[in-house]
Amino acid sequence: MITTLTATTTSRIVSRLVEHEGTSGSSRVLTLVISTDEKGLEDALCAAHGASRDHPSRIIAVVKPPEEDTAGRVTPRSRDGHVPAQAGGHLDAEIRVGHDAGAGETLVLRPWDEAALHTDTLVVPFLLPDAPVVVWWPTTVPEIPSQDPLGRLGSTRITNTPAQDFPARALRALAPVSVRGDIDLAWTRITLWRAMVASTLDPLLRSGSLREVVVAGEPRNSSLSLMIAWLRLRLDVPVTRVDEEDFKGISSITARTDDGEVIIARHDLERVTITRPGSPEPQVVTMARREPVSTLNEELRRLTPDLVYQEVLATLLEEPVND
Repeated sequence: MITTLTATTTSRIVSRLVEHEGTSGSSRVLTLVISTDEKGLEDALCAAHGASRDHPSRIIAVVKPPEEDTAGRVTPRSRDGHVPAQAGGHLDAEIRVGHDAGAGETLVLRPWDEAALHTDTLVVPFLLPDAPVVVWWPTTVPEIPSQDPLGRLGSTRITNTPAQDFPARALRALAPVSVRGDIDLAWTRITLWRAMVASTLDPLLRSGSLREVVVAGEPRNSSLSLMIAWLRLRLDVPVTRVDEEDFKGISSITARTDDGEVIIARHDLERVTITRPGSPEPQVVTMARREPVSTLNEELRRLTPDLVYQEVLATLLEEPVND
């Protein structure tokens, strides 16, 4: 069920929220604040609602007004006088519950004009008491997440550089300003890749036969940049990058050894293959390309600073630019 409130106030939203049975928040484990635009709203809510089935949440989506509506536009006012006609801005909202809200309740806040300048004060009345606050930017990356008005409310701040026009550049910009509690989904997307690489390379490292690693994949891909930085940080061998213009994500990771090449390659959207010297057939392993709901779900499960990510991200400042 979706309840729409036009030109409303936070106190009226709270009153309507508590009218809905089961939306008091007593069974919620966190508040998820989403900063997005209208175009990315439904995709973000789809991922958040999916993740909420494992992590019951109050979801608060703050929708940025379109650029053409931020200056001088005549905006609608409430018919019952809650917002004076001369006011410089107003707030529209939706309350979604039941099958429209996952395992929790969802608030969609649409501030207009001056109201959009103080999004943190709009959100505070809806935060669950004594529960962690997670802030997620699915479509944009703030210059300094921890200093963003919404970012200051969260103990965990999730950015999504893979959604940017220049993902690797956006990730590099985060490196000097990242603090404990910051995480980017480019890192989460390679969790399974890192586990696969670690288990495959471990015997080679123990035998001392590993000589070089080559990582191939999509140019300007931020997950690829993090994978290379992680390997360079952990391995005492050269790690080089090969761009494949027509590929999306990581294409392959090749370990060159004294006995030949061990190749971990993306076979299709669901599987990878591992080819070893002397083996007649490659080993096929299920490893689906990760969707937003699975990466968000992983971060909501963690809710603790990822120190390895911080260490790897810091090394990007020393890497050659590959935007």
